[in-house]
Amino acid sequence: MKNIIVISDTHNRLPSSERFWETLDIADYIFHLGDGLRDIEKLKEAFPDKLVYVYGNNDFKTSELEKTVEIEGVKFFLTHGHNYKVKSTTAALHLRGLEVGADCCLYGHLHRPDFEDMGNIKIINPGSLTYSRTYCFMTVKDKKILAKTVNAQF
Repeated sequence: MKNIIVISDTHNRLPSSERFWETLDIADYIFHLGDGLRDIEKLKEAFPDKLVYVYGNNDFKTSELEKTVEIEGVKFFLTHGHNYKVKSTTAALHLRGLEVGADCCLYGHLHRPDFEDMGNIKIINPGSLTYSRTYCFMTVKDKKILAKTVNAQF
């Protein structure tokens, strides 16, 4: 069993509270879905062995815009989402998930949480830690994903 904290759209305003950093510390993995370049750098320094990240449209990077990672037999596809036009629909993201064989597609960009089941693929947006003040807490066990939105109280 592995626990994953999924955050996005921090826009270089990562919480500084001890409670926030303790929450990250107890997770097995931290996924950052972009739009927070300086925050990603801080997280890389603090948690080099458990951070998985992609860059977003406000990070002005042309590399590492999407990644796949497998944890406990579950394949995750990570992207910020802007290249998949997620503001109007998640259809293109779903198709990409099918192409890469993902069990779960994670994206940001919208600043609000969203959960969808599309066939056998979960499509999850954790919201924005800065704007909607939400993140996703996920547990992966026996090739199953249990995920919920958490209202950040940091």
